Amino acid sequence: MGPRASPGRGLFHFRAVVCQGVIALRLMRATQITQNLKPVYLLVSSEPLLLRDWLDEAREALKKAGFEDIINLQTDTGFDWNELLQDGDTLSLFSAQKCRIVTLPTGKPGQQGGKAIQTLCANPPEDSVYIFVIPASDRQTKSSAWYKSCVAAGAVVELKPVYDNQLADWITQRAQSKGFAIDRQSAQFLAERTEGNLLAADQELEKLSIRFAEQTSIDFDTIESSVSESSRYSHFVLVDACLSGNIKRALKVLRSLAREGYATPQLRWALQNSLELLNQLKQRQADASINDRTWQDLRIWRNQQGLYQSALSRLQGSQIERLLQSCATLDRLGKGQQESKFPDRDWQEIESLVTSFSGDYSGNYGLKNERGVTKPI
Repeated sequence: MGPRASPGRGLFHFRAVVCQGVIALRLMRATQITQNLKPVYLLVSSEPLLLRDWLDEAREALKKAGFEDIINLQTDTGFDWNELLQDGDTLSLFSAQKCRIVTLPTGKPGQQGGKAIQTLCANPPEDSVYIFVIPASDRQTKSSAWYKSCVAAGAVVELKPVYDNQLADWITQRAQSKGFAIDRQSAQFLAERTEGNLLAADQELEKLSIRFAEQTSIDFDTIESSVSESSRYSHFVLVDACLSGNIKRALKVLRSLAREGYATPQLRWALQNSLELLNQLKQRQADASINDRTWQDLRIWRNQQGLYQSALSRLQGSQIERLLQSCATLDRLGKGQQESKFPDRDWQEIESLVTSFSGDYSGNYGLKNERGVTKPI
């Protein structure tokens, strides 16, 4: 079998958003970011996998163009927007060209952040590129001054979701990018199994890619058997338990996943994805605009809608934002951007996230020993 193709190549579904005279970036791939390079990009998507792949390709293209100083930032509690502005005025220690990728988990920069973005857009630092990443761009966001500044200074790129009727084809192409072929029945089976979650579908394909590395084609029976042999619990079950507010079940599933060797980044992605969907639903709920089209746009399947409704009735918008901030902490721990004196800090954080997501905010509902003392997983 020949070398596998790089994952994600040619699989992006997105469109360019054009307003106020900005030239359309039709079918712009992340690898083309250095062509007619702009100082500011606003990247919009609620799909973690598409965002990850697009940003990975963008970083690769920028590095080839001389951008060695590339830093990922996340606007959680304590984020200093003034520091971002000062960073733009400081010459890079590593390269004359630098890029800052700033993720806004809630999609709202706040008053200070909005002013900082406007300042950067009005007078972008020389030889610098800023990529601001938000999960969605609703009417309120598009009417904000900071959004309009991004449009005027650069470009807005919205990654188009893969809809239910496209998912089987997407899975087929994704398998090919990993070096093996599957038939239509297998693709449809995996689509139903992962319920429209691209990250989960990619993970299933990656497992198949590793397990059957010598095969260029994998048949349906093999795929069905392999998937059925996978863990009894999965991140799907964990997310469902959190959405339903079943703390005991959520912690039981989390403990099982820990024993089975699940990595915290994988669980964090799944939890963060559902929280970002909840955040968008909460915003639309405030506008009394949740309808059938809403569920379709967010690609929340009918059998999941009741769980999301349950979580919406239980969680306030501020609580969802704090949970997203916890995801940001986990992300920094996973990337080594935040130090910890405790070897299991990531699992402690994810246990806290799961208990809070499930509805307990006291911080002391955990896995207790016989003396009643809470201990980490």
